[in-house]
Amino acid sequence: MATISPQQILIPKKVYIGDTAELRCTFNSPDPFLKQLTSSGTAELPLVSQSTEPQEEYVIKNISLSPSGIDFYQLTITFIPWKTGDLLFPSMEIEGSDIVLEFQTIQIVSLIANENTNTSTIRDTEAPLLLPGTTYKLYGTLSVFVIFLIICIRIILKRKNILFYINQKRLLKKYKKNKKQTIRNLYKIADEAEAAKIDDQTAAENLQKSLRTYLEIRFDYPFTHTVASEIMQGWQTATGGLLSDTKTEAFGNIAASFIRTDFIRYSKNGKFEENELINLIEKIISQIQILEQNEESLSGSNSDNIPIGG
Repeated sequence: MATISPQQILIPKKVYIGDTAELRCTFNSPDPFLKQLTSSGTAELPLVSQSTEPQEEYVIKNISLSPSGIDFYQLTITFIPWKTGDLLFPSMEIEGSDIVLEFQTIQIVSLIANENTNTSTIRDTEAPLLLPGTTYKLYGTLSVFVIFLIICIRIILKRKNILFYINQKRLLKKYKKNKKQTIRNLYKIADEAEAAKIDDQTAAENLQKSLRTYLEIRFDYPFTHTVASEIMQGWQTATGGLLSDTKTEAFGNIAASFIRTDFIRYSKNGKFEENELINLIEKIISQIQILEQNEESLSGSNSDNIPIGG
């Protein structure tokens, strides 16, 4: 039989009593039996050749043989040592082949042995190791938390400005909806009057109702309960006289429509002249467009862009 001294690697490099360790032995052999034995990959070998040895120094858990190249093999002995110092496995014959493996001495380390001296000291405890990538996740989570905290602080400090901005957006949306609804109602009145679905008195009444509702929502003043003669006074009260002459004139034209529609409503034979109602509605809509514009966009403006209404 051929005797082979394989190259040995002990895993881990330092083995303590009670640890499970592996002795990996690499060797070369053209023996056809080994090739057949490992044709399907790793093969476990019986522990018969080791069973006659005393079990006081170590316990062998497993012996396996695997291919590691052309005519190269790796024998792995998994064992648990129970004694410190030098440990030498007896020569091993691989049954069915003509090979005997001779092992080299390995060393089992004492739990309290010092690497540099013979003094006995307990090793210092080590900090727990983090899983790969955990550090990045921790720093990432911390960064997100800090950014979130900064945003929350800024929101708290700027809450008045934020609330003012939100309220302004809601108010502008409310004004826009009010304007569209009013223009739609005015055109509806014109269409119904033209189709003779309503008489002139009803058309005048509906026109006033639509305008009063628009003005009350737009300027936050009770125009729905204000008589025609007090409409202009209500405008001055609602705006404080701070708006431009252009808007004041536009509102005056709207207020004048109340005088004409009051005449149609309450006079005995009052009625609109031909095309008067549609022309009046077109004029009112153009005045509403002026009221809805920003002060700075109007020519001849003499004041800043001041919000109006509720």
